[in-house]
Amino acid sequence: MRKIVAIIAIFSIAFSAFASADDSLMRQGNTAYQNGDYELAIDCYQEIIQHGNEGAILYYNLGNAYFKAKQTPEALLWYERALRLDPSNEDIKHNIAYANLQITDKIEVLPELFIVRWWNGLSQSMTATAWAVMAVVFGAVFALSIALMIVSRRRWLSVTSVVLALISLIIAIFSLIFASKESKRYIQQPEAIVMQSVVNAKGTPNESGTSLFVIHEGLKVAVTDRVGTWVEIKLPNGEKGWVEDASIEII
Repeated sequence: MRKIVAIIAIFSIAFSAFASADDSLMRQGNTAYQNGDYELAIDCYQEIIQHGNEGAILYYNLGNAYFKAKQTPEALLWYERALRLDPSNEDIKHNIAYANLQITDKIEVLPELFIVRWWNGLSQSMTATAWAVMAVVFGAVFALSIALMIVSRRRWLSVTSVVLALISLIIAIFSLIFASKESKRYIQQPEAIVMQSVVNAKGTPNESGTSLFVIHEGLKVAVTDRVGTWVEIKLPNGEKGWVEDASIEII
């Protein structure tokens, strides 16, 4: 028992030391950013990430440092990663839109039906974890409403319980659907940022393939297939082509 307590104590001390070090690095990075030393800020934020930490604010700060250092593709990469952790953050969305004004490629997105756009927008307004939590909460509300309906002897309370149960059940079901949808979205079709200044997309996954189009750094693309060191990408307008995986960075 003493050994177990000692091991727990050692791990607690080590965790506290790492947390303290990361807090110090975060303060150092923020100070460097405020002083205009963006390279030092980048180094500090990256070191925190290398320790296994993640967070929307951390990624957002790193994106800001890269943008100030005039490294737009890296800035967009970390802004997008921040947005995945906090999909409703308007500051992140604003900075992504502003950074996209600096890139070369301005490609129109394929139009979608209003209902499809609304459905996807609602689904992407929260993370898969947040939707799962909501499903659990409203599932519990549904169970309590059913229990209240069974034990209640008053008609108005029974009716209220039925209505609350139906609403809770509907929200719980849709929350589960969205949780599943969001958890699979980036697995089924990963997204990436083009990191090389100029990339020539090919018709086949090799250098001898026919050149289809040219894209530039900072553009966000979908990854639809992979063959060796080549990946098939899809542009926002639906065009597809093959590029070497070293030319992009998965978000």
